[in-house]
Amino acid sequence: MKEAVFDRIARLYDCEQGGVAEDIPFYVEYAKNCGGEVLELACGTGRALIPIAREGVKIAGLDISKEMLDIARKKIEKLDENTKGDIEIAQGDMRKFELKRKFSMIYIAFRSFQSLLTKQDQGACLECVNRHLGDSGLFILDLFAPRHDILAQVKRSLNLDKFYDKKNHLYINRRCEDEYDLANQTLKENRFYEWTDKNDKFHREIWSFELAYLFRYEAELLLEKYGFKVENVFGNFDKSPYNYHSGEQIFVAKKVS
Repeated sequence: MKEAVFDRIARLYDCEQGGVAEDIPFYVEYAKNCGGEVLELACGTGRALIPIAREGVKIAGLDISKEMLDIARKKIEKLDENTKGDIEIAQGDMRKFELKRKFSMIYIAFRSFQSLLTKQDQGACLECVNRHLGDSGLFILDLFAPRHDILAQVKRSLNLDKFYDKKNHLYINRRCEDEYDLANQTLKENRFYEWTDKNDKFHREIWSFELAYLFRYEAELLLEKYGFKVENVFGNFDKSPYNYHSGEQIFVAKKVS
């Protein structure tokens, strides 16, 4: 997991993902009910963090990308003083961080945990999470749900929805080329961003990244190994139960005292 990988796409992130909001009421609900301070790991540009702070919840955010955090800071500066006072963000690695305090809830949204490719890195992150949670603190983890029919394709190409870049007043087309490494349970993706500027000049930018994928019971055992008791596994942010076709695996776990 390298800082530069995320820095490269920071300027496109909010254009591409800023409209993703179906998970926000879910995190807001749990954050308001946790009774204390919240920590988001891989907070990015503040997509989920800022709506939680707007609800009067004190929240900290950690991210490895300086560029992502710079965008988040610009958004935070536009907030009212009370909301700004409830937010603290810092650059750091979710595998090795020390914030010298405990939280009532920690969460990793939008499948960001899957950027940790090895069990060693995943375990290091979960150790940090456990250490930073108060007694019976809540940990929420969102992963995509792997499907065997998709994995069996090994390689696939997809045309993705285009999105609008408000700053430059143009549409950016997206497509991707995926390759699954079945032995190592990883996905390598080359994502292509293509657009034509106002001078009819064609542009292409390629973002290459790698994700690990985990199956449900594998993830549950990993959480149990690092001191968590899984209370719920949802298949969607409406709290519907996990099933094979749900697309999401959302684990709600408590720290075991």
